[in-house]
Amino acid sequence: MSMLQRMRRLGKGQDQTQRPLRAVCAKGVLLAASLALVACGGGTPAGGGSGTEGPPVYGSTGPPDYFAMGPTAPFTTAYRGLRKVELYYDAHAPMVYREDVGSDGQGKFSVETLDVLVSSNPNTSLFLLLQIQRQAQIYRHRDFRIRDLGLFLANYDYAVVPAPTIVAGVTCDRIQAQARVAAQSRFEVDIDPSTGLVMAWEEYDLATGNLDARIAFETYVPGGDLSDMALIDRVFQTSTYGVDTGDFRTALGFTPLIPQLQPGVGYQLAPQAEVLVVNGENWAKLYLTDGMGTCIFMDSILVSSGGVTAGPSEKKDEVAVMQIGSWSSLRGAVRGHSVIMAGRVSEFDLATVLDSSLR
Repeated sequence: MSMLQRMRRLGKGQDQTQRPLRAVCAKGVLLAASLALVACGGGTPAGGGSGTEGPPVYGSTGPPDYFAMGPTAPFTTAYRGLRKVELYYDAHAPMVYREDVGSDGQGKFSVETLDVLVSSNPNTSLFLLLQIQRQAQIYRHRDFRIRDLGLFLANYDYAVVPAPTIVAGVTCDRIQAQARVAAQSRFEVDIDPSTGLVMAWEEYDLATGNLDARIAFETYVPGGDLSDMALIDRVFQTSTYGVDTGDFRTALGFTPLIPQLQPGVGYQLAPQAEVLVVNGENWAKLYLTDGMGTCIFMDSILVSSGGVTAGPSEKKDEVAVMQIGSWSSLRGAVRGHSVIMAGRVSEFDLATVLDSSLR
C-alpha cells in the first residue's frame, strides 16, 4: 500500500477531516518542534540555484535588479527592527503578535516573539517556547522572498506598482505577484530596492479575497545594535554536496530517499543537498522550490532502542501530519527511514513527494 493510500484511509470515517491522521504517531508539540530541525542549516544551499536559462523579460528593462538580491538579502543586510505578524489562515483561530528581529549581515540572525496580541490559544507560554524552537524556520522560510530568481520568473507573474510605498521609514517598491499556474494566493510585497530586503508582505486568498497574512516592519534601524540578541546561524554541523554524487551518500553512510515528484507546479529539486549531524546521527536534507515557496525533505536511518540500525521490516510505517498556518509538516517512519518534511504546500502534496521517494 502506498503512503498516499495509507493516509487517505486513515483520514476517512471521521467527518472526512484529517484530524485523526494528525495524531497517528506524535503529539502536536513534537511535530511543531520538528520544524526547528527542518530549518537548521543555511537555507537553500549556496550554488543551489535552478540554472533556469533565459528568464522572461518584463517590459523593456526586465525584472528589477533587486530581485537578484532576494535569496541572500535577509542574511547580508545588517539591521534590527520590530515586526507585527498577523496570521488569519484559520478564520476561527487568528494569531497576531510582534517580534524583535535582527541580522548582522554576515549570516547570523535572531527572531524573538515579544507579545501576543490576538490568539485563540490560552497557552501563550507554550506558544512562546515553540517560537524559540522555530526561529530558524521563521527567519529562513516563513516569509515571502525570491529564493531562486530563475524559477521565480518562470513560475510567477508580477507587476511593479508605479507609486512607491513607505514602510518603517524605508521607501519601497510594491510588487504584486501570484503563481502563473494553479495560483491560490496573491501577494502584495514591499521591497527595499537598495538591499532587496522584504519590508512588508500581504497574502490574499484568490478564491475569497480574504487577507490570510500580513507581516510588516513597524520599526527598522539599518546596522542596529544587536548586542542583547542571541544570534544563530547553524545549529548542527552541516556539509553541502551534490544530490546525485557519491560523496553525498558516502558522507551520509546510507542511501537517501530522493523525491521523484514535486509538491506543486513549477517546483524543482535543488541540485545541492546538506548532511546534518544531529546527536551523532546523519540526516540528509533536500530542498524543493518553485522560486518562492520551499518544501524541505529530510531523512535518516532509524535506530532501534539498542542503538542498532533498524531494518525496513523492523518498524511499521506510520506518519503524522499537521498544519501550522500556511505550512504543512510531516513526520514519520517509512521503510527503515525517519522522515521529516515541511513546506508551504498541502498535507496531500507532502504525501505525494514522500510516496515518490519510495519507488
